[in-house]
Amino acid sequence: MKAIENPFSKMMRDMKPKKMPRIQQELTACLQCGYCIDVCEAHEQSPWESVTPRGKIYYLRAIQGGGQSDKVLGREVSLSPYFIDAMYRCTGCGNCEAVCHANIPLVEFWETVRKWLVDEGVGPMSAHKGMARKIEEVHNPYGERPSKRGDWWPKEVEKTAVPEVLFFAGCTGSYREQKVPQMGVQVLARAGVTINTLGPEEYCCTSPLLRTGINKYSLDCAQHTVERADGIGAKDMVMTCSGCYKTVSTDFGKFYAKAGQNVYHISQYIEKLIAEKRLPLNNEYKAKVTFHDPCHLGRHMGVFDPPRNVLKKVKGIELVEMDRKKENSRCCGAGGGYKSQYGEMAINIAAERIRDAEETGAEILVTCCPFCVVNLSQGAKQIGSKIKVMDLMEILLKVTAPPEAKPEPPKPSAAEIAEKERLAAEKAKAAALEKERLEKEKQMAEEKARIAAALAAKASEDEPIIVYGDDEDEGMGDDIWTDNSPKALIRRAAWNKGLRCRLDYGARAIPVAFVKPKVAVYVFAEDGEVDPKDREKLEEEGWAILTFFEKDVTDAEKEALEIKAAVKENLKAMKKKKK
Repeated sequence: MKAIENPFSKMMRDMKPKKMPRIQQELTACLQCGYCIDVCEAHEQSPWESVTPRGKIYYLRAIQGGGQSDKVLGREVSLSPYFIDAMYRCTGCGNCEAVCHANIPLVEFWETVRKWLVDEGVGPMSAHKGMARKIEEVHNPYGERPSKRGDWWPKEVEKTAVPEVLFFAGCTGSYREQKVPQMGVQVLARAGVTINTLGPEEYCCTSPLLRTGINKYSLDCAQHTVERADGIGAKDMVMTCSGCYKTVSTDFGKFYAKAGQNVYHISQYIEKLIAEKRLPLNNEYKAKVTFHDPCHLGRHMGVFDPPRNVLKKVKGIELVEMDRKKENSRCCGAGGGYKSQYGEMAINIAAERIRDAEETGAEILVTCCPFCVVNLSQGAKQIGSKIKVMDLMEILLKVTAPPEAKPEPPKPSAAEIAEKERLAAEKAKAAALEKERLEKEKQMAEEKARIAAALAAKASEDEPIIVYGDDEDEGMGDDIWTDNSPKALIRRAAWNKGLRCRLDYGARAIPVAFVKPKVAVYVFAEDGEVDPKDREKLEEEGWAILTFFEKDVTDAEKEALEIKAAVKENLKAMKKKKK
């Protein structure tokens, strides 16, 4: 009787590797330190060492050199189906590369190993084979008709035959997340950018296949896209999909040629338009937001700042960062063929990223890749999160819209108009009265000032110097007007000129003393003179001494003028001496 072979043994024999890829340098460089384990999202979902980067490299080393037990037992080395599964339980995010102390280019390394598995006939996984078949048949992984590829184009945006920008929508944008390229094109149009697209002639960039180890369709895609794009004559190529951006920028040249245009992710191009003052940010957008870095855009291509810079330009936005950001950003779980084969686990990873965003207190999680938008939205739904997931273009579409016209206020009734007119009339009347009052006050003030100025001018020229205080006349009662003695006449004439005096003043008993200007007046009945000692003492003290005789006094006007002159002269001398 013929022995029946174990099916699993036959599968293992058929999976014996024929030829290893050229990865000796990477395998040797790995220190088996395990730093990659803590950042591996796939390991969080499948907590086995074999799923981690360290575990997979350990297995590859064993395949290459054979384990010690294999040599002792004479066993042939083969590819375990568990190892193949582990190789595809990877999002290709590159977090392992970001923390690798040996600086192994692990993103490229995993794609090389996956390609080797495909060449060996043991890869890719079933979902990836389905995508490859559809891309081969209709140039998109969704199996949609090419004739519908351009249906997403917004009707309000005109296509230009020879445009400034060729817009590459990508498969997900063309058939699933159509609003993302629609919003992107509308925003570009608002900046005055002329645009066109390949429409039905656009092929899948083959990013989903390259990340899973399938590259046999990439030459055809690269050649077709580069030649069709060159035929359009655009200067720049812009795309909203981060996966397309990486593939067109870095992979096309490996298979055919680089694109003849300047290739931009739309966040880079929008930043450029804002800097050139071509894109008006008309409206405010009040929200607290955080930003998720798509792996293909951030870690793989180094584009971290442009989307953040654009958000910071929007009035009203408060940008807060998650702990894991930029080079250390957590993957959303959608890349590397992981979501198509392990959909539930991909959403679990997205849910963890949503929790990262919730910890910031943000209302909105913004990203700029349709794959990330889809998976993060599903992750938020899974855990019942209230945070809103939005593509950057959705915010820009709102803030670049023409400013909304303010609604006209309701027309007032006839009664309201009459009341308004009455109040306005009363207000106008009150204002007129107030103006008239202020004008009168102003005129009165000006008149007072004019009179004061005139009096001051006259006083400086003709009017006497008026001396107050200690020079108040003693006994300026009725006797000054009834007494007609020469001495009284002199006092009265001086008083009329504003000069005030004291009688019998001081220790020297000055008969008539003008104290402040220090003018002493003596009136003698006959020829007489001031006591020499008094004169000497008074002159030492700065007094001016005037002597009059009764026989010479008539109306005392002459004597008063002489006194006034002496007062002025002495005051001037005193002032000069003081200086």
